[in-house]
Amino acid sequence: MKIFLYLLVISFNNFYFQNKFDYKLERNMFNISLINEYKKNKINIKKINNNEEFEGRYLGNFKTNSGKNFFLLVSTYIFDKNSLAKTENHIFIYNDKKQYVGYYYLSQMYDLPIKLENNKLYFKNKDCNEKTIINLNNGIPRAINLKCKNKNNYYEFQI
Repeated sequence: MKIFLYLLVISFNNFYFQNKFDYKLERNMFNISLINEYKKNKINIKKINNNEEFEGRYLGNFKTNSGKNFFLLVSTYIFDKNSLAKTENHIFIYNDKKQYVGYYYLSQMYDLPIKLENNKLYFKNKDCNEKTIINLNNGIPRAINLKCKNKNNYYEFQI
């Protein structure tokens, strides 16, 4: 009897973990699909279930002064939609081989950049007087400062 229960528990665990949603893998695949579509600023949505979804936009690519090419996109993970919806907002950067390089985690959706033009990343938060422009010619900054009402708001680049 003990052996039967042991086998039942192992079988249940294997079944449960094989069907578990791999958030990071799914988000990476979603991001790659945005890059492959190559449609700038088009909002794409991938529904995960009735309570969660990814929302993303490919902003374009940029080339640094050292000759490195990167793809840049913004992506939001929306969850708990059926109660009080929450978001995780990121600026993702991939290299020219479409390999993940890193991200900036931003606390609010309205902090996400609005466009990428001529190696410059443009931000405009409607609640702030300041417009922020980040120059990417020298590479990926270690941190970006999205000032609002004369207060610093730093976001660090994460790998």
